[in-house]
Amino acid sequence: TFKLTVSASGSVATGGTVGGLGSITFLAKGSGDLTDATVWGGGVAPSGTFSISIPAGITITISGATLSLKMVRCDVSGTLAVGSGSDTFTFTFPPTIIVRSGGILLDQTTNKVIRFPFNSIIAILSGGGFGATGTVLQIFQGGVVGASFTVTLASGPFTCGMLADGSVQTYNSVTAIAVMSGDFTAAGTFLGGFAPSADICSGGCGIQVIKGVTLSTAGLNGVLNFKITSIAVAIGATFQLGTPGASTGFKFKFPITLSIFGGMSFVCSGGYIMLPPGSEFDISDGGEFSSSISVSIEIFDPLTGLAIGPLQTLGTLISGGTFKLTVSASGSVATGGT
Repeated sequence: TFKLTVSASGSVATGGTVGGLGSITFLAKGSGDLTDATVWGGGVAPSGTFSISIPAGITITISGATLSLKMVRCDVSGTLAVGSGSDTFTFTFPPTIIVRSGGILLDQTTNKVIRFPFNSIIAILSGGGFGATGTVLQIFQGGVVGASFTVTLASGPFTCGMLADGSVQTYNSVTAIAVMSGDFTAAGTFLGGFAPSADICSGGCGIQVIKGVTLSTAGLNGVLNFKITSIAVAIGATFQLGTPGASTGFKFKFPITLSIFGGMSFVCSGGYIMLPPGSEFDISDGGEFSSSISVSIEIFDPLTGLAIGPLQTLGTLISGGTFKLTVSASGSVATGGT
């Protein structure tokens, strides 16, 4: 929401609800162009640093070849249409575009090219759609064309991130990309402020931790209680599991695949790593698991919360080889490695 009040003396006060990265969120009340004040609640067109929300049944159009306004986040349940009448379309500032179930990101450019600066992310959630397969999502930074990806899927889940190193990362899932060291619960940890949450991850999410980043789970207070289906830790990255000093361990409520190419550390002072059936814990060659205490994995029944079978001991260090633990749907465990 947004509110602007002009006093009798002419002074101005503004307010509203916070959107992406400290912006004000503008809620569309009808279809029309982004710059048309009449389509927005409050009768004020977006300006400054802003986010927009497009409800179901509403189409917001961004005409022309370039959006020079600083739209940091766009939450789409209706339709966002870009590039009408232009060969290509360019976002001047990095947006976070989230297309929800029933929503559509519609490419209206002639050449089917949409350009983004570094630190942009597009996430198509399950049931969301991309209006034109074959569109090229391309990095355009400082007037220079960079890496690109051609969309081949018409619907989600799908994520495309434009990283600061110039690479384009894509996933056939809703994936939050940790690009700054910080906590799991902090938006600033993730590319475009696209942090995992129960809302975003209702259909399942993945987490990618890139090189040089340490992702902490201290803010989760010992339990991941929404649907993260995978966490991949790149070479040179670290995943810290648990809250330092806590004696209760860490529990994954939903089945998860942990793929450790870099480092994973257990930072609790006690307790277990608790996994439900259907989970997998995989340390690749060159990856490492470490803990200041000897730690075990406990398999638990999600319905009763009770342990299934014996503990699986990890110890304090797994390094210099590979390790894999797979939990079947019934809770039986298979381990292997080199």
